[in-house]
Amino acid sequence: MSELAHESLVIRNIAIATDFSPWSDRATQHALFVAHRFGAVLHFVHAVRRSEFSVVPGMMVQLDELAERDCDQMIARLNRGHCLDNIEFHCWQLDGEVSQGFGDFVREHNIDLLIVGTRGRSGISKLLLGSVAEEIFHCVCCPVLTIGPTSRPAATQLKLNRVLFATDLSAESFSAISYVLTAAKTWQAAIDVLHVCSPATSKRQGSMERFSRTMDSFTRGEGDVAVRYHMHPGTPSATVLNFARQNNEDLIVLGLDRHRSLYSGPSLSHAYEIVRQSKCPVLSVRSQRASVWSRARYVAARHAVYPSD
Repeated sequence: MSELAHESLVIRNIAIATDFSPWSDRATQHALFVAHRFGAVLHFVHAVRRSEFSVVPGMMVQLDELAERDCDQMIARLNRGHCLDNIEFHCWQLDGEVSQGFGDFVREHNIDLLIVGTRGRSGISKLLLGSVAEEIFHCVCCPVLTIGPTSRPAATQLKLNRVLFATDLSAESFSAISYVLTAAKTWQAAIDVLHVCSPATSKRQGSMERFSRTMDSFTRGEGDVAVRYHMHPGTPSATVLNFARQNNEDLIVLGLDRHRSLYSGPSLSHAYEIVRQSKCPVLSVRSQRASVWSRARYVAARHAVYPSD
């Protein structure tokens, strides 16, 4: 095993943001499959943004009752289908804005993965459809798996044949490597590593070669993990989306910095477009979660690609 080999990820707690709509129901199916696979505790989280109902004071009293009713109906429906068999689960209701509520919840309950669906009807209804997109990505410290409005629905079981790791070759991208490899090993999936280049970055072939050598050092000793490397010119979001469609990718993984956008564009613009238009789920990993490795290994990995750091 290489000295840079990644440590196996442990996913113990998964949160699913739900507003009980068909859109979040699709995300719930993915959450159930992932929870089954990793033996994780599943947390159903419903957020009520009371500021949206401030002009109708009479509704404020009913919000808690309506949320409890909808949650009971959802759990009853899942139990009838035996979807929750052998899964430990809890239901939670959050009050307030997304940025505070979800950030605090993720930290307090040691959430390892947050799963969200888009186009809900209330509470989480505007999640990833406007300014809340930036809120959710900036406020939570755990990876976020997004099931977008055009994403394929979950089948009877979650099967990943191909995983696309879209990287801008930044040091922050290393935060996602353990998640890419865990998905590939868990589902015996092939990995495509894609860097989108432009005339301004056309000389990054050397960086891509160093990145591939480092990536290969992580996969050494992991068995038959197939990795292919690609550099394509074009606009980052459009090129990633086209590549994913043409190669029938089942998951897109993005390694993101908390304070910097993918490919240095406007804040989260490329990542948001990928999430919004992707035909498959998108996993966004923040760089502060690089703690899944020891600090020494993370620094060594960075130095392999960026020796001047």
